[in-house]
Amino acid sequence: MFLSRYYDQAMDYTSYLTLLGEHHELHQLHSKRYHPSGFFLDKIKYIDRQRILAITEPWCSDSLAILPVMMNIVEVMPNWEIKILLRDEHPDLMDHYLTSGSRGIPIFIFLDDHYRELFRFGPRPAAAQHIFDEHRNAIHEGKIQKQEVIKMIRKFYALDRGKSIETELTGLLRNHLKQVPCDG
Repeated sequence: MFLSRYYDQAMDYTSYLTLLGEHHELHQLHSKRYHPSGFFLDKIKYIDRQRILAITEPWCSDSLAILPVMMNIVEVMPNWEIKILLRDEHPDLMDHYLTSGSRGIPIFIFLDDHYRELFRFGPRPAAAQHIFDEHRNAIHEGKIQKQEVIKMIRKFYALDRGKSIETELTGLLRNHLKQVPCDG
């Protein structure tokens, strides 16, 4: 797959923000709630350059919580860059990043210097996914509305303040990039 082509046509964060409309306030709230921890920054400071291609949509509640965290990380790393593609405009790419057969977003594709995939993160941290999985059958059986589960996940994001994302990214970066030191 030619991820460089997608990366080149992707929009920057400022352009994406113009698409948020009524969701801009929630996005900004999550941005204000998260600041990268010193521990996390110590782990990633050795990574000279990182390109990240995000696939999302402005209405996605997971993205409204996760993308601001990712952007706050990118903003403190001088040579990191994130570019964004809209899922519904790129179904061919999205179909390579299905989650359990669905087009779950956001997906963050971490790229090497040759625009090859190193790893991906998304559509949500494991703890938030657990909330959804725990209620999946009840949603299908009509015992609970999907919107109620989304509210539970939103509450998780509000209380977690990006820490689960930070923890998972530390592990992924350590597994895929030699520059990230171990905890010891």
